[in-house]
Amino acid sequence: MGVGVMLVSEVRKYLCSFWVGVFALLLVTPSFALDVVDGDFKTILYGRSETLSVWRYSGNPNILVFDFPGLTHQGLSFNRVMQLTEQQTSEPYPRPLSTEELAKYIEASRRTQADFAFGHDILVSEFVQFFNWADRDKLVLNPEELLIRDFLVQQGMMRSWRGFYQALRPDVVILSIPQMQERKSNEPRITIAARYAILMHEMAHGEYYTNPYYKAYCQRFWAESLNDAQRDAFKKFLSNYGYSSYGDELIINEMQAYLMFTPDPASFSARKLGVSDTELDAMRDAFRKGKPATKLPLNLPRGELP
Repeated sequence: MGVGVMLVSEVRKYLCSFWVGVFALLLVTPSFALDVVDGDFKTILYGRSETLSVWRYSGNPNILVFDFPGLTHQGLSFNRVMQLTEQQTSEPYPRPLSTEELAKYIEASRRTQADFAFGHDILVSEFVQFFNWADRDKLVLNPEELLIRDFLVQQGMMRSWRGFYQALRPDVVILSIPQMQERKSNEPRITIAARYAILMHEMAHGEYYTNPYYKAYCQRFWAESLNDAQRDAFKKFLSNYGYSSYGDELIINEMQAYLMFTPDPASFSARKLGVSDTELDAMRDAFRKGKPATKLPLNLPRGELP
């Protein structure tokens, strides 16, 4: 073979390898990059955007907040993973539902993608499980879910290694909240008061996940300060909202968020819990008197904004 022919052959091999490499890079490179902006509670609460934005809570850098310009957009991004982590009770083994199964599940609960949940809290470790199990079951995920996957990889919170996802920062918690909006044909209205209640509730979950001293306090409060009837009242209340009642971890986390950090009587009240106003106030007083190790406000004024 002549030198010229050899050179052409080598060039062809090089170009072939080059384009294969470029194609492989495109497969693993996020198609859309989300910037992360730092903000305190008030900055996040009053922030306005017509596109999806991501906040890093300045009071706790292990809390990120996805801020959605619409409830359906939020639901398509988080509903499937939330159903897996919080509501799955009848499956023979943990698994993400297919798109068709999730649609039937949401319809059976008389909800839509928009109002299946108004806020979310998911650990990076839970997202890693979700994406691994979705790959295992060969599920076709939504573009909105894939964007979150790419974001977590881009931010160095998880990585793909030998065909599996690994958590690099498993204890970071991802919250989601909706922007204010007027009522739409397929979505309810979100007022500033509703946004405040959702953000406060989800921040309480973030605190529970990332503050081990606060988490331990909540567990003691559940076991030692509440009586059997009060614990049963919370379990029944949460079951009515579709939460799984297997194990106390989820129940305790939701208990503290509803009891102390949900300033919205349409979402939580003595009547909804099935107790008197006096008993609910006594539970809140007991929680405060225990002096939990948290900077979250323990006296939320009803009907007032920060």
